[in-house]
Amino acid sequence: MTHRFFHFFAAVALSTALTLSSAPAQDAPPRDNPYDVIGKVFAPFWSVLLAATASPNKACTLTLEMTEVTGRLPKQMAGATIAAAVQFPDKVKLTAPVMGEAITVCRNGDEVWAIPGAKVEFLLSKFEIKPRPKKKKNTPLYLPITAQQAIFLPAIFTIINADVAEMQELNGEDCRVITAALMPELAKAVKSEKFQAEMWVASGYMPRRFKIFQPDFTATVDVKKLRFGPSLVPATWTPPPDVTDIYRTDADHLDAILFVIMNSLELKDKASPLKASKNTSP
Repeated sequence: MTHRFFHFFAAVALSTALTLSSAPAQDAPPRDNPYDVIGKVFAPFWSVLLAATASPNKACTLTLEMTEVTGRLPKQMAGATIAAAVQFPDKVKLTAPVMGEAITVCRNGDEVWAIPGAKVEFLLSKFEIKPRPKKKKNTPLYLPITAQQAIFLPAIFTIINADVAEMQELNGEDCRVITAALMPELAKAVKSEKFQAEMWVASGYMPRRFKIFQPDFTATVDVKKLRFGPSLVPATWTPPPDVTDIYRTDADHLDAILFVIMNSLELKDKASPLKASKNTSP
């Protein structure tokens, strides 16, 4: 699996976890201007990732499922399930299937732990990653934006058929389907002129599915479970009391462990991860 797909999936997994809307419930999927829909879907996202928000909800959990992959993405990715939890300002937890076993990695403040520890060490040695130390920040995702800048997120997209409110049924629920590309200037700058994405939005501005289209692959991610609130129980961020095989490190190495896990999803037990370049940072 490539670095580019890791960036896509991490973004989807962690942003979807935080796009839980606090907007009043609706009887039908939203039909407003698509840019407004995008803004309302992502508004609660900022309450978990950014400090300068009034919302009391600073934590969330979710379960995502890769329902379909095509092209260069490994077929083993289809059906893979990822569970995540995030709590502002410095807690994040991810559980994913790797080599036939669930691996969990968690940041709790400046401490990072992962289980099973022996398998995590094995994967790190195979990828031979030596991450560059980074200055610690106060958010689990290190977003380089302010709450004021986040308001303009919809402006980076070009909506396809913006004047049509397309509706589709998904798992027995009516959803608004929004198809978007990056605005031309941005797409050219990041060399993603052919990037396109679809988002299914249910009543209450709740995201249900994301689909990414690239020239050489497509990936569909379904949002299976969503929960949010002011905080999660403290036990969320500590290893189970009966587990002793624990890999421990610090927050500077979190990105390296996440990179290894996301690039090893659903590998078979006898499969060996492709080695990344030495002295590289994900």
